[in-house]
Amino acid sequence: MNSIKALIFDMDGVIVDSEPIHEKAEIEVCREFGMLVPKSEWDNFRGKKIEDIFLYASQKYGTGSEPIEKMIERKISMYLDYALNDMGLVAGVYDFLQELKKNKKYQYALTTSGRKRMQEKILKKFNLDDFFEIMVTAEDVTNGKPHPEPYAITVQKLDEQPGDCLVIEDSDNGILSARAAGCQACGITTTFSEDRLESAGADVVVSDFFELSKLLFV
Repeated sequence: MNSIKALIFDMDGVIVDSEPIHEKAEIEVCREFGMLVPKSEWDNFRGKKIEDIFLYASQKYGTGSEPIEKMIERKISMYLDYALNDMGLVAGVYDFLQELKKNKKYQYALTTSGRKRMQEKILKKFNLDDFFEIMVTAEDVTNGKPHPEPYAITVQKLDEQPGDCLVIEDSDNGILSARAAGCQACGITTTFSEDRLESAGADVVVSDFFELSKLLFV
């Protein structure tokens, strides 16, 4: 990692320990709409937009005509019910973010495949609702991860060069998106193994934010 001027955070699995809750809600919604999607599919869904997940499920395990937007609304409602009660922050991220704000060495932004109102509620739960002045959500893009568009838009908002931005991601779809946008990518092993993140193209892989802090705040 070199010449880093900005950090771009993924949300799920990076800021909040939410991946199991997303999976639980999505599986339940698919069942409600008559689709039995095997659990093995969910590893490939990590980091993707909700509509992309449900469209795939509908075409492969349903009739192909399920009401996707109704499924999304149901998933958001179910997810927030679970998340606002049971979800926690990823270990070390709160202190890392406070150091980032205090240090003023880097610009920073959030890029998530989730809907804006979901992210706002979750960030508010952890008193981080005013932290990210730049936030790109599913509503801001046409193509979700692993397409480069989410991170390309974020880089534009930061007004930096892609190669000067370090993306922090927990999924291979996120790493692929970041690298395709020309960014440097840091994988964090909260969801997938070091080997999987490196295979996706991560420039560096860390086990937690304590390790990342040593790399960036020296």
